[in-house]
Formats: sequence, C-alpha cells, structure tokens
Amino acid sequence: MKPPLFTLPNDAEPLATRLARRRALFDRSLLANVARIFYDVAERGDQAIHDATKRFDKVSLDAIRLAPGTVAACAASIAPDLREAIDVAIGNIDEVNRALMPEPVWRTEIRPGTMVGEKHTPLDAVGLWVPARKGPLVSTAIMLAVAARVAGVERIVMAMPPCADGKPDAGTVAAASLSGAHEFVMGNGVAVLAALTLGTESVPEVDGMFGPGPAAIAAAMATAFAYGKRTTVGLGPTDGLVLADDSADPAWVASDLLCEAEHGPDSVTVLVTTSPDLAARVATEVEHQAADVEEGRHTFLEQVFGPDGMGCIVVAPDLDAACEVVNDFAPEHCIVACDEPTTEAALGRITHAGEILLGHYTPFSAANYGIGITAVLPTSGFARAFSGVTCRDMLTCSTLGSLDANALAELLPMIAILGRHEGLPCHVASARVRRPKT
Repeated sequence: MKPPLFTLPNDAEPLATRLARRRALFDRSLLANVARIFYDVAERGDQAIHDATKRFDKVSLDAIRLAPGTVAACAASIAPDLREAIDVAIGNIDEVNRALMPEPVWRTEIRPGTMVGEKHTPLDAVGLWVPARKGPLVSTAIMLAVAARVAGVERIVMAMPPCADGKPDAGTVAAASLSGAHEFVMGNGVAVLAALTLGTESVPEVDGMFGPGPAAIAAAMATAFAYGKRTTVGLGPTDGLVLADDSADPAWVASDLLCEAEHGPDSVTVLVTTSPDLAARVATEVEHQAADVEEGRHTFLEQVFGPDGMGCIVVAPDLDAACEVVNDFAPEHCIVACDEPTTEAALGRITHAGEILLGHYTPFSAANYGIGITAVLPTSGFARAFSGVTCRDMLTCSTLGSLDANALAELLPMIAILGRHEGLPCHVASARVRRPKT
C-alpha cells in the first residue's frame, strides 16, 4: 500500500486528476436537497428533525433537546484521564483565544477633529456542530465551545448526531459542557442546522453556526448563510499536506500522512518534497506503519492511498515549485518539516493554508489537540478565501466615527461634490445644515 508518486512537471496532469474530487465539496443537486430539508423544518419543526434523523441516520430519537440531567450524567461518566486531558485542552485553547480577542472598543484621532474606531460585540447565540460519524470529535467540541465562551456569547448551543443507540456521545457532551456550552440538541445534521437557522419547538434560532462535516453539512452551512446567519463555509472532509526536505525523518513524515488519512476514505493527505530519496523512504514507511494500524482505520488508509483515493507523494524540482503546489492545494493543515532556513523561506512563499505548523516537532495531532490554535479549518481548497474558526468569528464589529465642527466643515466641499454627482441632494443638505450660523 505505497502512496502513488508524482514527479513534477511531467506528472502535473495525472496529479490534478487524482486530486480533482477534492475541489467538489458539494454540487447543485445536494444544495437543492438541503434546501428541501430547510423548507420541511420551516413547515413542520421538530417533527421534520425526527423524520430526517430516522430516514438518513437510521435512528429514532426519544428527544431532540438533551435534558440537564443527561448532560450532567455524561460529564460524570467520563474517565478521570479523559477529564484531565479535556481540562488541559480547555486551558490551552482558552489561552490562545484570549490572545486573539480584539479590544472591545478602540478609538483614535486619525485627523484633527476626526475620531475613528471599532466596537466588537459577541453574537447573542451560536450553534456549534460536532460530527461523530467517523468517531467522536471531543477536540472539535472543545475548540468551538471555548472560542464562543471567550468571545462572550451568552447562549451556546452544541449540536451533534446521535450514536447508533439513539444516545449522544458522552465524551463530546462532557467536553462541550466543561468548555462552556449551555444547551445541547441532537439529530440529523442538515435538519438540526436548519432548525438552528429557523428555530423549532426544541431548537432555538441562533445568529451564527460553526462546525465541520461532510458535503451535506457544508451545504447546510452555506444555506444558513443565505438566511443571514454568520458561518464559515468550506469545512468538509479533512486534508493535510507536509512540505519536507532531507532534514525530515521519513518515519515522522509518514506518521503525519497516516494521521490525516485515518479520518476516513474521503481524506486527503499529501507529501510535497524536493528530495526523491525522501519521497521513496516515506512511501516505504507509510506501507510499513500502516500494517500495524487496527482493521477499521486500516481500511481507510487503503482507500486513501489506493487507486481511487487522494493520498499521494509529490516530488517538485525546487522550493518555488513545491510552494506553488502548496498554494494551489491550499491545505487545511500544512506542516513545514524542513531545515530552519528552508522553513523560513517556505513560510514567506506559502500564501494559502488553514494552518502552518513549523518544524519537525509540530505534528498535526499536536495542533488538533493541544497547542491551542484552532483545528476547525477550511478544507477543499477553501483556505484560499477563508480562515479557521476562532473567537473572532463569534463577534460582530461596528465601526465608529466622530467629527467636530471644524472637521465636518473641511469635509463639506467633498460631500457636496459627491452628493451632487450621485443625485442625492439631501445628503448634501444634512451636512450643510450643520454649518455654523453667521
């Protein structure tokens, strides 16, 4: 099970063909199907969520909203070592988000008599989606809930799919509760996101919603945006890229590729290097390490590196070409595992990546769990236009402006000319009426 190898520039076309599916996060037919679920939730409320969960998730729900006793029981049920790990993660993520928070209000006199500034205000309510189809994502629950709490959101609603037995994943509920979530709802992902957009008997309407998931979830987030909800689109199946040179340990690089691949068959994991020797050694290491992975995840690895998967190794002729591959790929997660001068040079050239992890001792898993930076990041090439979800996404920003009489008088000629050109005489009059009386 060696990853396929592509050498540039000769293999540019087959490489593009292998990775083409990654760009198609969702199509029009999926958007239409998602829209129908939104319409159904608007018409039938909770019953539409129950029906969608039974139809698509094959689970019958006892209730959509989790009772406080259920949340408390989940928190009490987790093992002490998991609780300790959650507490460490919460502390680190809290620390980073507090460092990212802008000043609540700032003002400065930009010109004599002219004050400008900004006022940041948390959203009143947010919905946070944590998927669980490929396994519980406790870390995602922590990152989203802590970001919302640090931002000052007063109503944090955690949403998730049910497990096969119709119950929530206890670890996810516990982590979210400890991180600051106030309410919990459960059901089919698209239907629940529609409910968070529109409001139902059990699900409150929120101002913004955030979270990763497969194509249908991404399409639901995009639909919610069309309803005026704050969200970040392009959070689909995971993808990661490692840029490495001969200073990298092949075993370490291979472990990073497998780290991303084990998420599922639609994962994308790529090594880009200028060293054919490193490429060959990493390919051998991937095959060797994968042999020891448990059966369920091993199947994912076979699919990712198989003929229909999107895992591969790319050999570029030089660093500039390698960085072009990175920028074209626009990875969700990017490791630069090179010597120090090359790392700094690459950092200057990489312009599109959700996160950039520098050096040989910064694996994907450390960023996913423990550094404190967000791992809820744009996938599918969306890092060309979007960033990862942090506390700053849970804020609105009002611009501030103030003039004294002299500053307004200086602007009046410009206002008069532009207002006359645009045919808006009342604009001009509203400024002229404030001229000092003589």
